[in-house]
Amino acid sequence: MRVLAHIHTLNDAAVIERAIDALQRLTRKPDAIIVVDNGSSDATLDREFPENVTVIRNGVNLGTSGAIRVGFTYALEHQFDWVWIFDADSVAEPEALEKLVAFFEDLPPASQESVCFLICDIAGESNFVLEFTELSIRAPSPAAGTDYIRCDSALWSGSLYRMAAVEKIGLPSADYVLDSAELEYGYRARQLGFSSYMVGGSVLHHGVGRPAGVASRICRLGPLKLTLYDGSPIRCYYHVRNPIYFWLYQSKHRGLRQIVHSVVDACKFAATFAVRPVSQRRQLIACLRGIRDGLTMHLERRF
Repeated sequence: MRVLAHIHTLNDAAVIERAIDALQRLTRKPDAIIVVDNGSSDATLDREFPENVTVIRNGVNLGTSGAIRVGFTYALEHQFDWVWIFDADSVAEPEALEKLVAFFEDLPPASQESVCFLICDIAGESNFVLEFTELSIRAPSPAAGTDYIRCDSALWSGSLYRMAAVEKIGLPSADYVLDSAELEYGYRARQLGFSSYMVGGSVLHHGVGRPAGVASRICRLGPLKLTLYDGSPIRCYYHVRNPIYFWLYQSKHRGLRQIVHSVVDACKFAATFAVRPVSQRRQLIACLRGIRDGLTMHLERRF
């Protein structure tokens, strides 16, 4: 059972050492590590990496899903059985991989063959795993007396993907670039009958050493309470475009409620920048472009 740890980076000089050091301290270590860099312009790669680390540098920023395509392709070409994905700001606890592997090995053979991915329990996060219903998605709950949750979609970071499943599902869509790529990939896996699990006790710390890509804060105006979001324009664009496109054009089991919900959520998100039209002008324009491109089926466009 050969495991490849995959770390994707973009200007992550401040956090990359911590992520790699955590992998070196695991009780069950990966067989190799690759760092897929999306054209960093800082000192991310200006260091000596351990001997088991291979660096792949992309000439342009392919986004998270594009970098993961590179990692999956490398794993398939080099005959790895699993790929364990990390954002550069993710830190695994020492027993994380050991517990994921033990969970898989305890499954009956038939259940093992249906696994797409296993994901760590992300410390401090809630609703990071989802399951598809007939017309929507929801946050699943563990079965009574168990410490795992069956799911269909989860964060890339902390997910251990089985390459035998990836061969059947295909590679992630590079056009999603950032947000909702996991949702789209999990949906494809579900359509083929694969199952995935969040494994309790296998713990990952996410967002260590840097702020979230999209952060929120509460602003009070007398009796009124308004949630304001902060994020880079590129993140705002994909944050609104991708869910609209997925529910409107890609999901075959979509419901009108979910389609309307994705559009309304995008408009609400854009509105938090509209109330700050001077300081957040670029974010507002990015949101409006994202809504337009999602509605008009232009997933090929880049911000």
